[in-house]
Amino acid sequence: MEILKRLLLCGIMLLITSCGGGGRGTPPGNVDSSAPTVFLSGPANGSTVTGITAVTADASDDVGVTRVDFYLNGVKQGSDGTAPYTYLWDPSTLARGSYTWTAKAYDAANNERQSAGVTVTVPVYATMTTVVSGTGAVGTVALAGLPVAAPYGLNFVVTMPAGATLSAVSTSGPYAGSGLASIAGANSLILASSNIASGEIMTVTFANLPVGAQASEFGVALSAVYDGSGNQIQ
Repeated sequence: MEILKRLLLCGIMLLITSCGGGGRGTPPGNVDSSAPTVFLSGPANGSTVTGITAVTADASDDVGVTRVDFYLNGVKQGSDGTAPYTYLWDPSTLARGSYTWTAKAYDAANNERQSAGVTVTVPVYATMTTVVSGTGAVGTVALAGLPVAAPYGLNFVVTMPAGATLSAVSTSGPYAGSGLASIAGANSLILASSNIASGEIMTVTFANLPVGAQASEFGVALSAVYDGSGNQIQ
């Protein structure tokens, strides 16, 4: 009788174990088939971008996101495995135009989902690095958005501290010999060139700086861009 009781007890324990009794173990067939959710939170769709731009994705998953890949016009640019999922984009080497970003999120089971696209515009734009020395300063201007050399005419607006003045401007960089730069007003410059592209294009000299002037107070922006036929393209 005692042997029969033990056999019966063992049979009950085996039955409980095979059925996942006690709440332990993972039920058979419990496979993660849910893809993450993902969308691009920056830059804004339809925006214009210049300089280093953070492309940011928001992603979530019921188990966990393992990484987010970033694609520009369908070509992978980079990945990030830690939230906030971000890729730093430098558009300075690209031609002016429209570009579309998407993001693709993955989980540990390799489920994936792609975000909707975000389209932004890269214009022709200029930047200036300025060195201040006493009551004078020199700014080096670089151009972006024109990767292929061609004839262009460029109009610039300069910002500077109150009281400072434009003293001189000259072409510089690899296309200096084919361009002509001139001061066109109190805070305006013109550069015309038979052959110019992205990169360093000119230097600007400032005079009569107020005491304490900082390099961050100087800047330059394009106000118009003309092609070789004189048509305004921006």
